[in-house]
Amino acid sequence: MKFMKVVNKIFFVIKLLIIFFYFGGSYALAETVESTGVGTATYEGVYTKKKVLAAIETAKSNACVNAFTKHIKGMEESKRMIFESIQDQIYNNLSEYMTCATEVDVPDLSKKKSDEVKKIKANKKVSVAMRADIDVTRINMEINKSSKVFDSSTGEKSSLAMIFFSRTIVGQREFEEKVTDVEQVTSSIEVDEEETDTGISSESTGTTATTTGGSTLKKANVTQYKVDDNDSIKLEAGMKEIFTKARFEPRSGRRAIRKNWRKFKKEIVESLESGGSFPEEVKWDIEDILMDKNISYVVFASFDVGVAETDAATGNKMVNVALSIAEISRLGDGDPVSLGTISGVQSRGKGSDSEIAKNNGINKTAQKTAKKLVALINSKGIN
Repeated sequence: MKFMKVVNKIFFVIKLLIIFFYFGGSYALAETVESTGVGTATYEGVYTKKKVLAAIETAKSNACVNAFTKHIKGMEESKRMIFESIQDQIYNNLSEYMTCATEVDVPDLSKKKSDEVKKIKANKKVSVAMRADIDVTRINMEINKSSKVFDSSTGEKSSLAMIFFSRTIVGQREFEEKVTDVEQVTSSIEVDEEETDTGISSESTGTTATTTGGSTLKKANVTQYKVDDNDSIKLEAGMKEIFTKARFEPRSGRRAIRKNWRKFKKEIVESLESGGSFPEEVKWDIEDILMDKNISYVVFASFDVGVAETDAATGNKMVNVALSIAEISRLGDGDPVSLGTISGVQSRGKGSDSEIAKNNGINKTAQKTAKKLVALINSKGIN
């Protein structure tokens, strides 16, 4: 009898294992991590238990989102950059990527005169803490789906050529307003005639009317730039760091096309220093050369470095560095395909002197720009 009970138990366990591995095997390999988050919520009007309970539920949801966000912030930078390109999709379906039901700290409303309840009444706000179990495996799957570059082996990393220029404002010519006055004079004579015994007498009266007007012409100010090779190299170094972390193989574009670089550089510098951008024909020629060298991507970017200012509060120097425009194109069979452009990225570097402030601004702006470009590539789901 005991023997049969043992046999039945063994069969029961085997059945459970079969069901588990057949239907839930995928979940057996799932990796989860715990993360605790804090959330708050407010209520309006007088204190009622119903209002506060509703606020607590809202605070719980906020705490769960906070727990998830804390986990993402601790993610490896290259993964986080890719995550940023798909974060809307994940945050809109957060329950698919974590469970969050464990209460760590929730207000106890049963004691009406407790300090906790008094504080809630005074601030009209509740605060809670929740613990979430985050499905890391599922998140990694989404990241890998969105970036073939990240999931590729070392030999298959995508090569990326960088063509960067930095220009500094060295002067600005302002033009005064040109004013043109117009005056129109109109004269008229009135003749008053009357008949007399001796004939006709006349008397004339002259009238002059003056109309004034005119126009004002303001000629656009002319900004003078100077391309700085040293700053261009620093920008390239700052962006290279981010591209490398994102599993690309960044290369210096000027080195890749070194035989033709002097000619191309002259045309680019002339255009940038006159307030223009990269000449289209030069870009086309560069892309053709890079395609022959099997480069996967090319980035053309120009940056503007401002004049140093002094922080009135600290006495330190401040320099603003702004991305004028950056365009990334995919190279391959046929004509290059533009993946998009970005602009408006800027940072203010600070330091004890102008050079340190400028270098800090360059590094910050370069890294911000590179992250946006990586997200742009990954949003296309290509390598």
